[in-house]
Amino acid sequence: MKTILFSALLMIFYCGCVHREQNEDSDRTPKNIALPIVKRDTTLKHIYITFDDGPLEGSEDIDDAVRQEKINVNVFVVGEHVLSDTQMKNYYKLYENNPYIEIGNHSFTHAHDHYKRFYLKPFAVVADFQKCQTDLQIPTDYARLPGRNQWRLKNIYYNDIRSGASSADSLYRHGYKVFGWDVEWQHDGETGDPIQTVDQMVALIEKKLNTRTTMRQNNLVLLAHDEMFRNGWEESELKQLIDKLKAKGNYSFDHLSSYPN
Repeated sequence: MKTILFSALLMIFYCGCVHREQNEDSDRTPKNIALPIVKRDTTLKHIYITFDDGPLEGSEDIDDAVRQEKINVNVFVVGEHVLSDTQMKNYYKLYENNPYIEIGNHSFTHAHDHYKRFYLKPFAVVADFQKCQTDLQIPTDYARLPGRNQWRLKNIYYNDIRSGASSADSLYRHGYKVFGWDVEWQHDGETGDPIQTVDQMVALIEKKLNTRTTMRQNNLVLLAHDEMFRNGWEESELKQLIDKLKAKGNYSFDHLSSYPN
């Protein structure tokens, strides 16, 4: 009888321990808690607005524009233009003192607008760029060939046409990063007025980025010229373009120093 009673008590004690362990295990079971979902912006597009041929009439407005809008831009300057008179020298000083502007080299002579002849002698092209680099004390090693959309970066090699290719090669061997462009905002050679409308440019920029036909995906280099924007910043097409791109919320205006090579 004692044996049966002891066995019964032992069984009750054992069942109680198992029940307690099961309860303890259930308390340790992770609960399904709804955590906040953090969405990452994977659609950010990088725009690099670049201006060629400066300083010219319009350079002062560009300087004012980027200060007001607080956007980063690059300018590729021509040595002969800078040194042509006091006003152009002052425009160049504006560029030098503007933290939103990176300055690049667009040659000293701009080939005197005789491109094919200019590119027959790559060694002379390099000398022309080096003169511009030294005389203006350009702080970057960025170069853009006059009249040519050619690229020479660490992992990018591109020629729009064969003429100038050897000169681009020589510049790269001498330490220059040669930048072309993805989209050009064209202008009238006589008046300097932009040819495409603002809406046309916005559509073109979006198409190039969405179809992944830029040199680097999600990065677009825009070519414009100083002389296109001489009528005051508030009324300019450039301000309208920037405002429309800003309004979309997924565009970043960057310097070429951050361009992915």
